[in-house]
Amino acid sequence: MKKITFILLFLLCVVSILKAQVPDDAPEARAAAIARLQKAASCQSCNGSPALFMPYGTSCNSREFQAPPILAAPKKQWEINPGWWGVWTPVLIGNLVLAGSCNNDDNAGLSAIDKQTGKTVWRIGNICATGNRRGSTGNIALYELPSGEALLVYPREDGGPTDYYVINIKTGKIVRTLTPAKTGTLRYRGGIFTTLNQSQKEGNSYISALSSDLKSILWQNKEFKLAMPDKSDPLYTPTFSAPASWGGILFQTARNKDQGEPFTRQLQAIDLRTGKTLWRHTAQSVMLKRNEKSYRSDDGIPMIADGKVIIRVQAMAWPNAYAAGLRALDPNSGKILWTTQSAPGLHILSHVAACSMLVTEVQLNGKKELWGYRLNDGTIAWRRVISKNAQLMTSSGGVFYVGERILDNENNYKDHLLQGFDGLTGTLLWTGSYPDHYFGLGNSNNSWDIENPNASTPVWTIDRDGAIYGVTLRGVFKLK
Repeated sequence: MKKITFILLFLLCVVSILKAQVPDDAPEARAAAIARLQKAASCQSCNGSPALFMPYGTSCNSREFQAPPILAAPKKQWEINPGWWGVWTPVLIGNLVLAGSCNNDDNAGLSAIDKQTGKTVWRIGNICATGNRRGSTGNIALYELPSGEALLVYPREDGGPTDYYVINIKTGKIVRTLTPAKTGTLRYRGGIFTTLNQSQKEGNSYISALSSDLKSILWQNKEFKLAMPDKSDPLYTPTFSAPASWGGILFQTARNKDQGEPFTRQLQAIDLRTGKTLWRHTAQSVMLKRNEKSYRSDDGIPMIADGKVIIRVQAMAWPNAYAAGLRALDPNSGKILWTTQSAPGLHILSHVAACSMLVTEVQLNGKKELWGYRLNDGTIAWRRVISKNAQLMTSSGGVFYVGERILDNENNYKDHLLQGFDGLTGTLLWTGSYPDHYFGLGNSNNSWDIENPNASTPVWTIDRDGAIYGVTLRGVFKLK
């Protein structure tokens, strides 16, 4: 009886996938989609904190910028090339774009660039002379503080302590430095700074919440396992994933102390005010049974979309685990709302919210496709084949954007297509051609991949007015 039930469910799944519509790219369909998007009320994307340094656009990891839909191929407004070699990801605060580099002789440091003109308003160069940073790219983080100032977190290259500079945005002056009560991986979600640490003595990893001046510990949650000792294990994952926040709750996938072996990362909902764990997702499916052990799916990086927490459902082709489905949970209770139907060989590479839709980039039967899932119930609305060199990136106002690197006759990348699609129907709205270095530094084409733990931080961002600001290896550009 169970076997018959499984076969029936499998057939229903296949029928559901096959029934998904192929988007209509005819001029009439494009015009209808653009007319609808122009009239539609703006959908509310998650951006629940003033922190602007987010790996995926918002504090919800939804990759859905709080901006109007881009309905035509944007054009270059300006580009500057100050001679940098390796530029920090742009951060937008007020009317300024903050970017820069210490890996050059001239114009080194953090620069503030006027959004309208592309001219440098101020520059802080002395940070490059500290800690052996000059001549190195370095990894920085920038946060807009509630005070209207900016916090620049900049590790030193000589092994010294990380610097926490507070910058006056108007004058470009460092007004003070902060000394955190707890140092570690710093994150900012829902208006709260958190750090990640582990204690061999206590036998746990833990999250500490810090005050806005970083001087005080507000709470600690010590319910997590130590880092896995064997990084050569094909199923190795760090203790914590990148978190998301929504409605005063921190959503963090992590390996919990209460789990039995073999452990996996479970989605945890943590009250940002108190640090109390509200609920934990423990209903992962078994993806592999090996050596008398049952390995469960790892929840991966959480995303909040349309008021739901989205996590992955993994499958296994030893020794690699991959996302074969997605699951939505109620953010307040942890109740499972829906789980997408999978198919043999389906591999979900990434996903992005687009108003009422969840757009996914998948591989199936040797092809790369885009699938549009309805966020209200997890069913498939449409699917379309894309190039193997294309990549799902981000969205705004119900339109999602796909980049594709184009090869020349000698198999070298020559330029980069950027395309806009209607999230509701999957219809192609426009195509623009840009220099390859605009949307992928060097050979990097993974900067928006939410399922890839080794993906780099995206090198471009969308402002609230729909303008795109990005960095190249040598400078900064604006499209609109």
